[in-house]
Amino acid sequence: MGIIFTFIIGLLMSFEPITDNDWFWHYVIGHFIDTNKVIPSSELFTWHGPYNWTSHEWLTEWFMYKIGPMGCLIAMLIIFLFLYILMSKLLKVKLKKIFDFRLLYLLLMTVFFKVTGPRPYIISLLFMAYLVYILFNYIDNEKKYSKLIYTIPVLQILWVNFHGGSSSLPYIFIIGVLMCHIFLKIFKFKEDRWTNNILSSKQLKTLLIVLGLTLIGSCINPFGYKMLLYPFTNMADTSMLDNIVEWASPSFHGVLGIYIFLIITIPVFNMILTKEKMKLHEIGFQLVLFYMCLKSQRFIGMYGIYSIWTLGKYFFVTENMYEILKKPFEKFEKVITISFCIILVLVVGFVGYKQIKVFNSVGVIDNDGYYSDEAVKKVAELKPKKLFNDFGGGGYLLYKLDEYDLLKDTKIFSYGLGDVFSKEILPKSIEIGELKGDTRELIEHYNFDVILTYKANQLHYFLDEIEEYELYYQDDTCYIYIQK
Repeated sequence: MGIIFTFIIGLLMSFEPITDNDWFWHYVIGHFIDTNKVIPSSELFTWHGPYNWTSHEWLTEWFMYKIGPMGCLIAMLIIFLFLYILMSKLLKVKLKKIFDFRLLYLLLMTVFFKVTGPRPYIISLLFMAYLVYILFNYIDNEKKYSKLIYTIPVLQILWVNFHGGSSSLPYIFIIGVLMCHIFLKIFKFKEDRWTNNILSSKQLKTLLIVLGLTLIGSCINPFGYKMLLYPFTNMADTSMLDNIVEWASPSFHGVLGIYIFLIITIPVFNMILTKEKMKLHEIGFQLVLFYMCLKSQRFIGMYGIYSIWTLGKYFFVTENMYEILKKPFEKFEKVITISFCIILVLVVGFVGYKQIKVFNSVGVIDNDGYYSDEAVKKVAELKPKKLFNDFGGGGYLLYKLDEYDLLKDTKIFSYGLGDVFSKEILPKSIEIGELKGDTRELIEHYNFDVILTYKANQLHYFLDEIEEYELYYQDDTCYIYIQK
């Protein structure tokens, strides 16, 4: 019952209106691909440039457009359901067991995924869970996975087209395992802890074949062999780490900070406390992913998925410890069980009511105060040649312009295409919108004829004080200024 409760809580918390700004521009690109039957290799919607672009999520974007907003929400819930099933298998939790301490970590992760809307990244989460489940069960000499291991190259072909930015994980994991094997062969340890981790000759041969096929699979995409290096160049982009919130290091301030701290540290403490002998590659991956999620909170989800594997296999609370902890409460076991079940039902009911109420009040899409429909129409009427818009709201602006069939005549300044705009436009857009740089110099440099900005941003205070621009329109969400 506990695992079913966890699944339901995770799915209910994910069922929210679409507010993620990235969803909007992914949807518009999907519309472009479907209409023009072309996978773009350069940026499409800005007035500056041109910029080369690796459209590494093209297949997901096309699907997002074809199934529509509601279809995206339903698809997301299905993806998360399969993800939670794989995670429960990694945890080795029994379905009939009402309570297991490991479920607390699974609950933390399912609630954490609330922050992830319908976007290509969630497909990588599902693919990673499958990769960890198949690869590490095969290495543990599970015979039933000897054929499933050959599904990894097929997985890679899908991965590199659905979300190529994270598609390096299959060959990174396999290469990491092989490197640990070579290390243990060179440095001959006497202790069984390490010598028992050496791959058999059959495993070594199989993994080398799977690695080769996976590398070939990485090249089966519109951009060919370039996708082998793209994930690494993408991650090396410090501008995105500095300027995009989801790429930044996690903050440990406040209640949310404590929550993230627990997600990150529980697996590390488990690794320290467990009496089981973890394999060298398992320790290595745990530490590398730990470092990655400290560097960027974008990796917390992937770190959690891998950690569920190590928690399921090496959980420090053994069955004997569980029985000892349970013993003082045996007399009250029936009362505790009934009370626990009632609490679960009440929590599920409360979360379900709250989430459905939010959804019913705003519908499938909530613009979250980006720009009003009237403001978008006003901008299009002005026919700007050099429009400024805030980076964070650019995706929604594209979506509304596309909805009104105005994209052909209206180009924008920036949107969430971080890997394209990161070198110049991304930091400059933030500097202008939040008055962090020499705003006057930047505005003169780009010579904007129309400026569209959030009401919450500070830019409008600056524009009110200078003579070059005048207020053309304002409402509860934004301001429009035009050049005099």
